[in-house]
Amino acid sequence: MTRAWTALAVVLAASTVQGDQWLERPVDDKTFEAYLEFFTIDEDLPFDIESHGVQETEGIVREHVSFQSTPGERVTAFYYQPRGASPSRATLIFLHGGGPRGKDSRLYVVMGERLARAGWNVLMIDAKHYGERQTGLFEVFSERESHAKLYNQPAVYLAWVTQYVKDVQRAFDFLVNEKGADPNAIGLFARSRGAVVGTIAAAVEQRLAVVLLYFGGHFDALETGHRGAACPANYIGRIGPRPLFTINSENDGDFDAERSVRPMHRLINESTEHRTRWTQGGHSYANDDDWAAMFAWLRETLKPKLRNVEP
Repeated sequence: MTRAWTALAVVLAASTVQGDQWLERPVDDKTFEAYLEFFTIDEDLPFDIESHGVQETEGIVREHVSFQSTPGERVTAFYYQPRGASPSRATLIFLHGGGPRGKDSRLYVVMGERLARAGWNVLMIDAKHYGERQTGLFEVFSERESHAKLYNQPAVYLAWVTQYVKDVQRAFDFLVNEKGADPNAIGLFARSRGAVVGTIAAAVEQRLAVVLLYFGGHFDALETGHRGAACPANYIGRIGPRPLFTINSENDGDFDAERSVRPMHRLINESTEHRTRWTQGGHSYANDDDWAAMFAWLRETLKPKLRNVEP
């Protein structure tokens, strides 16, 4: 039996359409190692990069690029930099939430420019089924349709999570090999559904220097179950000792503070440099003070990891 089939057997044995069990008791090391088999990438696969143009807005340069992630799957992305910025500047891989336009949403364009203006290069990638990578899976992109066709379909959701995590790994290599990014100073910024997947990606891709989870959690209000390999509760305890910043709302209608978020936070390993911030707005609403706290944390944790400290 191949390693992949062994991993699959372990995963299926540990799987159920329920998910709360992993909040109480995450999987053991042997099962976790089997999960990692799902996220293996071909490091020799050509990126086959395509550039689709460059735009500049108020000193922020945005390059529209795409590259091969896995055979038959291309990642579409925006790469944000201040004009004249060094490619070896501290860099963030950004994962969006469940909006239909992905990285092209006005919200994410503003966030990308804001992060770049504050001191980081940003690679914002589309998830499969969203933005330029729409496949026809969704027709109206409502919350109910998203859950009925993806989030509450355990096998489909696991495949989607697996691809998204592979995209993160390939994005890391793309930044280092093709953009000259410092491999010691690449972090992850992940929002909402992206933060759920980002929790998994951060445990799988240990090269990520720091992790910022922006309004993520375990189950959202409409989720009914997922498989263990797609459960963030089985991964969040394996992010440390790297720095982790979590921001959540006490009044989040999607990721409930008491049922979805705090139980996840209790699983964070004691060795993790964890900083948490609670805000009072709704889901994904961060005020200026919240942004100032995130910026300060990124300057404190990510920039010092640069080989050559920026002037």
